[in-house]
Amino acid sequence: MKKQDVEVFRQAVELAASGDFADWMGIQMTLVEQGYRRAPDLLDAATIRAILDARCQSTRQGAQRRH
Repeated sequence: MKKQDVEVFRQAVELAASGDFADWMGIQMTLVEQGYRRAPDLLDAATIRAILDARCQSTRQGAQRRH
């Protein structure tokens, strides 16, 4: 796996943990806008998308509990 591919996954998880995204689609769009053109290919797996969605949801739920 290329170093930049690993960086795409790292960034995706970081964005999911930010609480700013509802699901993987927004993360993918943001990564493409940041210049990671391979993001759609790398995030094109149900398991990866499910992990990102779960992280987005858990982070957002945690933020709601704090308010």
